[in-house]
Amino acid sequence: MQTSRRLSFTAAALAATALLTLACASALAQAAPPDRVHVNVNTPYRLSTQEQFDIEHSYQLSNDQILIVRIQGQQVLGRLSNKNSIIPRQEVEIYPQGPGKFVTQRGTAFSFTNSGEYVVIDDAQLLPGLRMPDGSANASTADGSASIRLVSR
Repeated sequence: MQTSRRLSFTAAALAATALLTLACASALAQAAPPDRVHVNVNTPYRLSTQEQFDIEHSYQLSNDQILIVRIQGQQVLGRLSNKNSIIPRQEVEIYPQGPGKFVTQRGTAFSFTNSGEYVVIDDAQLLPGLRMPDGSANASTADGSASIRLVSR
């Protein structure tokens, strides 16, 4: 009799352990990588035709790179380029969050002002192809990581 009780208890303990393991694995699978920021890419904000026209330009940035913004259908795409470079750079989609406010999936924020004449980019270090001139000083975030802000000229 005691053997069957031990077996029942052992089976129940194994089943509970298996369920807990599956729950932990599921939670870990759903966790975002630490270098990513959750961005709602299904944002209800839609750009007007005028807003698209205003921001679809090339912007000379404070690090001597050029931000090229283009519109493809409902997508807004941006890429950093060097002045005399013929090497194509990777484009990233920038998602509209409100008038003049955009964000990438990794958390880089773009703020266009003055009818698209100027742009400020926060957390530019998350953009592919970013180059910083030697001797450039970077701001730091609260956790000590570098946060790069670029502005158009």
